[in-house]
Amino acid sequence: MSTTIEQFIAALPAATSQALAEQSAGAWTINVEDKPKPFPAGTQLLTMLLTAEPSKAEAAIQIGLDSLLLLAGIFAGEATPPTQFKPEHAQSGRAVLAKACEKAAQGLGVQVQLQLAKSLSWTPAKQYSLVGMDGASRRIQLQVLFTADWPKAAADANLPAAAAPKGVNVSMLEHVELDVTLRFGQRQLSLREIGELRSGSVVELDRYVQDPAELLLGDRVVARGEVVIVDGNYGLRVTEVV
Repeated sequence: MSTTIEQFIAALPAATSQALAEQSAGAWTINVEDKPKPFPAGTQLLTMLLTAEPSKAEAAIQIGLDSLLLLAGIFAGEATPPTQFKPEHAQSGRAVLAKACEKAAQGLGVQVQLQLAKSLSWTPAKQYSLVGMDGASRRIQLQVLFTADWPKAAADANLPAAAAPKGVNVSMLEHVELDVTLRFGQRQLSLREIGELRSGSVVELDRYVQDPAELLLGDRVVARGEVVIVDGNYGLRVTEVV
């Protein structure tokens, strides 16, 4: 009997072909390689975490920057791919692959979310290589990486959230207002660097532009997501609840 990972990988090529065709108005053929073919050393990669709900178990999809720019050009209807990476390229690639993953996960009893990530904090137990080509013979490559227990979380992650102590009426707290903070990133500065700040100074943060912003309650991260503009104000479209 095939595992959930094997069922997901079996459904992913057709789902990805459909998602790419809908976005680019052209036919795509996606195949799983017989043996994984790692990216060449030095390849610039965009990494996306594939989180299974409700267990929070993680898998990942990686795509080379050349493939990502190729898709960005195709999506924009341009004859040649862009030469410089922009944050919107990562977001458009994530959106298409997220749609493909959601479709591939249908019928498996699991919901998935795909969000951009800086790196992986775990060692893959299983790896698959997918290669896609469109009608113009343009080629893209993806790697899909899994933890051994995907889509179930490791020890105790499937346990229900801690219940409120007996005798506590949680409903009494529902309307208490709390201050939350949206964090784009952070950076430690010396006193000298702070003293040298002037109008026009640029302070580089510890996050890439494609990394999700964080919503904090006190010093605890409670959610991550994409920064949006709502009626002229900053907002956060939540993609992950921590």
